Amino acid sequence: MDSFDSSSDDSSIFDASSFDSSSSSFDSYSTSSFDSFTSSPSDSRWKHDVFISFRGEDTRRSFVSHLSAALTKARIEVYIDYEQLHKGTDPASGLFQAIENSRMSIIVFSENYAASSWCLNELTKIMECRKVYGQVVVPVFYDVDPSMVRHQRGRFGKNLEACTSKFGKEYVLSNWRRALTEAASLAGWDVNSFR
Repeated sequence: MDSFDSSSDDSSIFDASSFDSSSSSFDSYSTSSFDSFTSSPSDSRWKHDVFISFRGEDTRRSFVSHLSAALTKARIEVYIDYEQLHKGTDPASGLFQAIENSRMSIIVFSENYAASSWCLNELTKIMECRKVYGQVVVPVFYDVDPSMVRHQRGRFGKNLEACTSKFGKEYVLSNWRRALTEAASLAGWDVNSFR
């Protein structure tokens, strides 16, 4: 995929020639950019190479399933909540621990991403890990314009407002808005550019 450049140094993570826009999948995924992310026995901090944050109803059976399969095929350890959260465990602490234990996070922004407090809390944790641990963060924009995410406008912004109204706490909205703006300003990919 071509990168959506927002003046960040994370722009060369994926190989542009390997994206098949007709099926939203990666056919011959290049792992050369991931060589530095693959876990080594001497580095016990990292349990996962990549954590994928996404809104299930928008992307689970389409884009995310193809992305996960391609990364797994390339021997990249992927954490996806629906595959690895165990019944009877606290989902929030399990997800936050998985984020902290990942070298990289891919955030798949979609129109309904901001309608989920779970997604927004994951995003806040991801951006915290970027600052604290130097985690690489790559946004992917799936059927949503990057500027709508960055500025929380349009349907994306309305979904954020609706989600926030449930909590009624200004600091929650402030944290979510800051995380959305920071993440959407990083170099990433706009899937609409490949259709």
